[in-house]
Amino acid sequence: MSETKEKIWKAIAPLVVLAILLIIPTPEGMPPQAWRYFAIFVAMIVGMILEPIPATAISFIAVTVSVLSSNWVLFGAEELANPSFNAGKEALKWGLAGFSSTTVWLVFGAFIFALGYEATGLGRRIALFLVKFMGKRTLTLGYAVVIIDIMLAPFTPSNTARTGGTVFPVVKNLPPLFDSFPNDPSSRRIGGYLMWMMVVGTSISSSMFVTGAAPNVLGIEFVNKIAGINISWMQWFLAFLPVGLLLLIVAPLISYYLYKPGVTHSNEVAGWANTALVEMGKLTRKEYTLIGLVLLSLCLWVFGGKLLNATTVCLLAVSLMLALHVVSWKDITKYSSAWNTLVNLATLVVMASGLSRSGFIDWFATTMSTHLDGFSPKMTVVLLVLVFYYAHYLFASLSAHTATMLPMILAVGKGLPGVPMEHLSILLVLSIGIMGVLTPYATGPGVIIYGCGYVKSKDYWRLGGILGAVYIAALLLIGWPILSLWY
Repeated sequence: MSETKEKIWKAIAPLVVLAILLIIPTPEGMPPQAWRYFAIFVAMIVGMILEPIPATAISFIAVTVSVLSSNWVLFGAEELANPSFNAGKEALKWGLAGFSSTTVWLVFGAFIFALGYEATGLGRRIALFLVKFMGKRTLTLGYAVVIIDIMLAPFTPSNTARTGGTVFPVVKNLPPLFDSFPNDPSSRRIGGYLMWMMVVGTSISSSMFVTGAAPNVLGIEFVNKIAGINISWMQWFLAFLPVGLLLLIVAPLISYYLYKPGVTHSNEVAGWANTALVEMGKLTRKEYTLIGLVLLSLCLWVFGGKLLNATTVCLLAVSLMLALHVVSWKDITKYSSAWNTLVNLATLVVMASGLSRSGFIDWFATTMSTHLDGFSPKMTVVLLVLVFYYAHYLFASLSAHTATMLPMILAVGKGLPGVPMEHLSILLVLSIGIMGVLTPYATGPGVIIYGCGYVKSKDYWRLGGILGAVYIAALLLIGWPILSLWY
């Protein structure tokens, strides 16, 4: 297929899906507007996966279309028949609601932290420091790569920015020191293993912290809106910590034996990192300032929750970064990733809430509940988590997957008597990050790492399948029982 034909196909596919769904009769028992809204929602997801234009533009257009056609897709006949109901005003209010979400602004603020790491060079310094002390053995070097990612994760809400923008630029310099090159048999000397360690690291770190990946806060928003459950930064961290520590120890070791590098010992890497650190010189004033702001923010997030909202803390930190010249406002206005994510999350939150607003979620939950009758509450939780987790083989974006599947799975669980919604909700959102290990296209860093040519396709799928099973088993068999002691 030529590039032009591929672009045309990607542009037409969402419209074809929309047309087909609108032609199909409304399922029995579903409000008519809910089916029409669902058609727009599915077309949006297809567009976000294929990306004929940027995904954020797709979700923005979907909100606009929904607002313009609100009488047809959002509101029921009873509401429209009420003389005091202003459909146009309510539709616009609904469409802009995502921009008032505190979680959306939390992510934006955390993105500015990422900008600070990049602008000051602190992220690169941390990476080189760990490599210096853990780089003499390939196995410990692999652990260093994972630890680097985890250390940056609390303050870097985009795993693509963190792993692809901070860790990858450092790690990609290491294999050539061992005569290990991409798209070459020598890639197995050490390059393939180190690249795979970045996949391991980003998948664990993305689930360990709320701010470890953008879809996490999207998931929290859905849990709050649909299940009525609030998950704090600390609750999330403590819930995943036992599983995260176990995977931090076990995953690199499993990978080492399943994908053993040809080179297992060397002093060269540590020497290279030391030289690079010397070239960087001493910590700068901006780096010291950023360290202080990061520690302040972390303390307030962990201990000041009753006094300050997490988003308020983030906005305070950003203000101090500006006032103390760690970053400039000009740098922030040019940081397109932050603004892009803000609009993307705001519109996805709105579109997901539309599934409830139109009545689709209630219908779906009632329908699916009938098929799960007879299962025990615990078995129901296991089945719902596994369906959510392995459905990611069908998605090329954690955000798209979360926006599509999480509201429905939560609604099903909510509609079944006896299902512990606290447990189900936390298990679902904790699985968002770790599912990024499954496929080469599962998440942004995976695409970058796979594309660099060190890890062959068959190896990626094999390792992803094995570690993916280990990850979800650890969450359900170890994380859940520990979680049950708290709730």
